[in-house]
Amino acid sequence: MSTRYVVLGFTAGRSSIEIIGRFKEPGELRDVLEGDARAARRASRRELLYVFEVCTPAERSRCIYLVTFDIRSVEVRDPRRALGRLYRKPSHEYSEIREVLFTKLCGSVDLSTYVCIDNYADEVDRYLRGVRASYRVAFYCVRPWRDVDRELVREAIQGTLKWIAARALALSSKVASVAPQGYGQIRKKALSFLEEMATTKELARRVEAKLREIGIELQVLQAVVDAERAVREALQRREELTRGRPQT
Repeated sequence: MSTRYVVLGFTAGRSSIEIIGRFKEPGELRDVLEGDARAARRASRRELLYVFEVCTPAERSRCIYLVTFDIRSVEVRDPRRALGRLYRKPSHEYSEIREVLFTKLCGSVDLSTYVCIDNYADEVDRYLRGVRASYRVAFYCVRPWRDVDRELVREAIQGTLKWIAARALALSSKVASVAPQGYGQIRKKALSFLEEMATTKELARRVEAKLREIGIELQVLQAVVDAERAVREALQRREELTRGRPQT
């Protein structure tokens, strides 16, 4: 069986006919192209396109996943409140899925395609069924084909780590500055974040190890530990101030 490839990136315009020899069908995913080695070579000669080799079942333990989806529309819950419209744009759903997959330490390649060490396509599917959307979800078990494709994965995961760091910074700032009457609520959010990071650390170890297997070095665990420490220390300082002890 010949090796298959997945092409990501700027696939609009004539990309499909130039790479896979035909235009996409209306029901196909918009942001990916599937093809053979010839399609991969064609894509590699174009800027803003990235190529991943599809892994065989025997290779899956040493590969990562691309989780990709299209959301065409979402049913309006109450057409009377939506001026009679039956469907709406899925902006909220894209944001919700982004946050869920970021908490799984997936990296965003674009608005609708993520690189993950596990296959979370079923979770995306369940969520979209629940909001009554018209959509399609797919996944591919892959490995980056070239150095530039590995760099795409590294940058995508790095973006997720920056998102976690930003959450920690925002929480730490609120813990330090919120008025006493609002501190209880912020404290609960901070403690919830610490619980989340405690669980995420084990996942971070796995992500870091898997990335290393495919030739990518990234300090995933350290980024999670740093975020956890920032919030914990902010809580400790606030508690010390509340008790009237000097800040250390």
